[in-house]
Amino acid sequence: MFVVNGRYLTQKATGVHRYAFEICNRLHEMGADFRVATPQEIHPDYKFGFRTVKCGCLKAHLWEQISLPRYLKNTGNPLLVSFSGCGPLSYSNQIMTIHDVSHERYPEWFSKNYYRFYHFMMPRTGKMAHAVLTVSEFSKSEIVDTLGIDANKIHVIHSNAPFRNKPAREEILACKPGPPGEKYIIAVSSMDPRKNFSRLVEAFNKIDDKSVKLYIVGMPFKAFNTPDLKKLTGNNIHLPGYIPDNQLQKMYRNALLSVYPSLYEGFGLPPLEAMTCGCPVICSDIPALREVSESAALYVDPYDVKDMTAKINLLLKEEDLRQTLRLKGMEQIKKYSWDRSAGQVYELVQKYMR
Repeated sequence: MFVVNGRYLTQKATGVHRYAFEICNRLHEMGADFRVATPQEIHPDYKFGFRTVKCGCLKAHLWEQISLPRYLKNTGNPLLVSFSGCGPLSYSNQIMTIHDVSHERYPEWFSKNYYRFYHFMMPRTGKMAHAVLTVSEFSKSEIVDTLGIDANKIHVIHSNAPFRNKPAREEILACKPGPPGEKYIIAVSSMDPRKNFSRLVEAFNKIDDKSVKLYIVGMPFKAFNTPDLKKLTGNNIHLPGYIPDNQLQKMYRNALLSVYPSLYEGFGLPPLEAMTCGCPVICSDIPALREVSESAALYVDPYDVKDMTAKINLLLKEEDLRQTLRLKGMEQIKKYSWDRSAGQVYELVQKYMR
């Protein structure tokens, strides 16, 4: 039996939390013998069948660093697997996950407390752990370069789109994007400075077709130096906040295209979400997104507003190009599988279980 760090279950799901949640779901379906240790309160959005055990009375980092290792030591020191954030620094029998090192590359994007905590914790926990999981070859190289962790102990295990009820190919091809009376573009992410929404809004305001709307879907987090959201609004720009997966899928399917202009990523989940729903993708020409999306996206310089405007105009006008990207996206998404990722995790777990 091994234990999963379940602190992620206390927080509303973003890409990092989805990674942890989906792999736990697949491990449970595979029949893996594990339980998820959690604080007392779990976010009500999560619905699952895997076993959980509540321990300790602390919250957040204090729970992870005090309550969780105390529980582990009282239950025979089982292997701990953390799929998000850092595991406890006082517990060596663990596998941890580092999604990216954006806090090291761009500390100005984060609150000072967030940066200080992960700058201290991440290299120390990573060097102590049996193994480190990450989500792309790019992230692996960044972890080696910035944290000094041995490349041999870093294992690339991909993320994937979290949608359970994925539309069939025929359903996607039959869909005509854009509900009656509304044409729109969608951008999905947390309100994080690296997501580059300020430039996206500037670029969008210069497109030719003024009837097109822009929906920026996501929510702010205390960890980030969140941009001034008031500057992101306009007559055709809408910020609906966080929306549930079933509604998000409908938005993707009815959108003319999606834009993901991020400045830095370890993986980049929204392009795959869009491809899963048959939505053509424009994304930043940065290493992680090139690795994940390959030829299934139209790439843009995220620092060049004019280039962003030009690519949006091009894709809005060229229906054949949108269809080409839609078809390529449906092929690209086949390269990613939660079942495969969970199987890789379980194979690694078995190596280090006592």
